[in-house]
Amino acid sequence: MAQNPQELQNYNFLSDSAAVTDAITRFHTRADGVTYERDAVYVSSGSSPLLLGSFLALKEMGVQEVCYVPPVYYACYYFCESLGIPMRQISGDLLHSETADLDLPERKTALVLCDPIWVFGTTVHERQIERIAQWQRRTGSLVLVDGTFQYARWDRSSRVELTSRLERELTLRLVCPTKSLAVHGTRFAYLLLPPELRETVRYACANITGATGAANEHFARRVMEVLDSDDSNDALVQHIQAERARLLDRGVIREEAALPEAGYYAFAVLNDASMKDAIVMDQRFFELDGFDNHVRVNLLYPGWSHD
Repeated sequence: MAQNPQELQNYNFLSDSAAVTDAITRFHTRADGVTYERDAVYVSSGSSPLLLGSFLALKEMGVQEVCYVPPVYYACYYFCESLGIPMRQISGDLLHSETADLDLPERKTALVLCDPIWVFGTTVHERQIERIAQWQRRTGSLVLVDGTFQYARWDRSSRVELTSRLERELTLRLVCPTKSLAVHGTRFAYLLLPPELRETVRYACANITGATGAANEHFARRVMEVLDSDDSNDALVQHIQAERARLLDRGVIREEAALPEAGYYAFAVLNDASMKDAIVMDQRFFELDGFDNHVRVNLLYPGWSHD
């Protein structure tokens, strides 16, 4: 993948790179068994502009209300408020439960959810995915999946993400490979989306981010090469699991709200020593209730090695 050093000084748009887009489509064919055309993929420099581009697309389509299930990323609230789109919570439960209540309106609208439910490190239950897909077919509603932490499941027997089963012509799914590999120095994420929405998202994102350095295309291609390899992010996942086990064994983590199974976060009660002088985010930050004393725990926090 060597490039002429002079070329690395140029500007370009990641979305214009056929090599990156083709690497993404190959990955999803292998991981999910789903083949995406090039115009069903939009690549950008990071997740936030893709979220804003998605909400701008909803606004342009005349969506008057966005339903959501917390926790969602705080930027969703900010973007909707800025665009004058009301948000309506349709569940007080967490969707990793098969029996979670989900009050989906019987009309055409839009739904935003996170999978994995990143704060807990859990995934949306298969039954809930089926319910949402059936609702899409009945109402023609759009679903925006913030899948920023997808493809970092701890069960390595399958890499399939269940949100790939949602109605493709009615689903925007955000994927961030740099988070799947915990390589945060590179800004690279993409949307899997209905082709007819690509131009709306592209125009918004291109004006938000501008062009990026050509070196970022090189990094994006390398990230996809690693993620799509036989080893993929196995070593990272094993490290995350080992860190969690160590924190539990040492009593740093005293209790977990749910059993983590993806990504590198948990929602947990920490011991007194860890909480002393710590700056934490508790249930209030994620519009949750019933999890007193639980806080967001980053299992990759370097300071754990000095606990």
